[in-house]
Amino acid sequence: MFWSFSFQLMPDEKVIEDSTQRPQTGIKASYSVFLSDKRAIFRFDGLGSSLTQSFYYHEIRDVRPVKRLFITYLDLRTDKRSILLNISDAEYWAGRIREMKGGAEGEQTAVKPAALSSERKKRELLDMLTILHKQSLLTDDELDKKIQQLDSLKL
Repeated sequence: MFWSFSFQLMPDEKVIEDSTQRPQTGIKASYSVFLSDKRAIFRFDGLGSSLTQSFYYHEIRDVRPVKRLFITYLDLRTDKRSILLNISDAEYWAGRIREMKGGAEGEQTAVKPAALSSERKKRELLDMLTILHKQSLLTDDELDKKIQQLDSLKL
């Protein structure tokens, strides 16, 4: 799981389905859902914000709709936490995420978990640096220095 400042896809990642293309009824949901071939992305749509939170399918342990105070949420559970997301049609998206997770797990079986964690850490840090650079929070020189430091780390 990681936060980013804007909705950006990784290289070779494609959005398969998103909630902005589906008809909505009732109160506007706080999050939009984007399912890609690698992860589930949730964009916070409140107050003009562009924050996104995403989860790789192998990180998701359970996903189901839950009702709290007459509002249906998507309860997304990982090894470390449980998150309630206010999305439209939570039942539909819980099923779709389970389907995508099942397909992604079939592809992930050949990867060793120990190797995956260190590679994933470096990839997430590199993605974070790239996003900070695109948002003009890091200069070109700072980005190069940070990438060199990241390459020298033994995670």
